[in-house]
Amino acid sequence: MSARRKQPERYRSLAHYFGARVRDLRDSYDQRVGSPLRLGDFASRTGYSPSMISAIERGEHLPDGGDRVKALDEVLAANGELIRLWPLVQRLGRHSIDDLVAAADSGNNRNGIPQCQDDDMERRILFRLTGLGLITTGPALADAEALRQLIEKTLGAAESSTAEDWEAACVEHRHALRTRPPAEVRENLVADLTALQWSLARAKAEHKADLQRSMAWLAILYSDVLTRLGDYGTARRWWTTARHAADASGDLDMRVRTRGKEAVFALYTPRSLDSAILLAQEGQRLAGGMVSTSTLQTLAGEAQALALMGRHREARETLRRLHTLADKVGERSELGWTPDSLWFVTSWVHSYGGSSKAGDKAREEAAKRAPAYQNATNLRLHEAITIAREGGHDDALRLATDAISGLAPAYRSQMILHTARQVQEMVPVARRKGSAFDDYRAVVMGTPL
Repeated sequence: MSARRKQPERYRSLAHYFGARVRDLRDSYDQRVGSPLRLGDFASRTGYSPSMISAIERGEHLPDGGDRVKALDEVLAANGELIRLWPLVQRLGRHSIDDLVAAADSGNNRNGIPQCQDDDMERRILFRLTGLGLITTGPALADAEALRQLIEKTLGAAESSTAEDWEAACVEHRHALRTRPPAEVRENLVADLTALQWSLARAKAEHKADLQRSMAWLAILYSDVLTRLGDYGTARRWWTTARHAADASGDLDMRVRTRGKEAVFALYTPRSLDSAILLAQEGQRLAGGMVSTSTLQTLAGEAQALALMGRHREARETLRRLHTLADKVGERSELGWTPDSLWFVTSWVHSYGGSSKAGDKAREEAAKRAPAYQNATNLRLHEAITIAREGGHDDALRLATDAISGLAPAYRSQMILHTARQVQEMVPVARRKGSAFDDYRAVVMGTPL
């Protein structure tokens, strides 16, 4: 068994950050492009030796120049990210990020950091966002947003933002996630995460818990977006941040909610189903006898994971507990839980191994409660999974194809495509042929990961 690869020190310097992004892009190449990129192939296509690529990824060596960076960017299908980062990395890559942030915030430059008046604003924002780990693809913030946040900071307004302000912002982001493509929601979330970090860093002790709760909420929403976009590794790290923020706030409901939400979203990623169940059960232990939508989320995560694992009796028992508690909670719309959620989970459980009649009824009940586009599409795909499981393979493939074709490409989140690909899993290999399968493969399987 090969030794476990050491995690990069991505925030030690911009050279380390650049190298870590190269490795992130190589690790995610299979998911993004559809085929693996081995170290040897990567090296030969960029003109480097494998050992030199490894040194770059560890932050121990920088590329020789812009042409090399362009080659790295092209081979990694990075869409210009590395090219945009390179001028700053080339000039400041060896300096500690802590020193860069301190110099940017205070204007004090005792460490001899190279200065350039023309991009002073870019440096200040980039240092700050790099330290926060918010740079993942492309420019982190538009220039106008960067300027606005610095003005807020200068005026002292960032420090005075209240928990109510942030709760209102979270509600807006939640609405955006339900109605707009995830790529459009991401930038505004990054902007608010940065602004909230500034508020939290300067908050008085008596205000910190409320702001930590808001940070947990925003981190949940950001993890949601990243999962929809298929950036699973980054999403997992942000789920950890959401849990840490919730725990720091001391808010029991948010602590339970982060674990329930993470358990559910883990089902759409390469993470193990066992880890999802552990998260869900940890949330239930924390909740105790609490009657809330956050507890409902933990039961939902467990029931859905058990159904995927083929543990159908246990899944239906957990679903029964979910319905019993839902009767006490009533229909509510809160973070991560909407009136259609109970019926969505019911449809999921019965689609994978329960009663087709109960699944149909659940989808009817969910439809009455006007689910957002993601749930609405996945409910159609649940029906396709049921039809395929009962032997109607071609009809199931056609239904899945129609469901995806009816969505504009920007709305085809990885959570929707993940569910659509489950339909094929219900079709025997010998039956994966003919016009229905060809159309399905072109629309569903042919959509880039």
